[in-house]
Amino acid sequence: MQDSFGTAIEEGDYVLSAASSSSFFKLGVVYFAPSGRPMMEVTRSNWSGSARRSEVGSNVLVLRKADGTVPAHVTGEER
Repeated sequence: MQDSFGTAIEEGDYVLSAASSSSFFKLGVVYFAPSGRPMMEVTRSNWSGSARRSEVGSNVLVLRKADGTVPAHVTGEER
């Protein structure tokens, strides 16, 4: 799976996942379910639900890679 800027999403990446239809957002760390489906441990969100795990949505942005690097589309640097 890739984020909206084409960066590969890997386990341990810190991502922003947003739903354009409902204006809900989630911040969290990616992991993969045994089925291979990308999921996230939610650290912050703007919805009042108590779910701390959620599926990674289709509108997603990698904010920080698992190795600590920051993708160019976040830093604003030319690739």
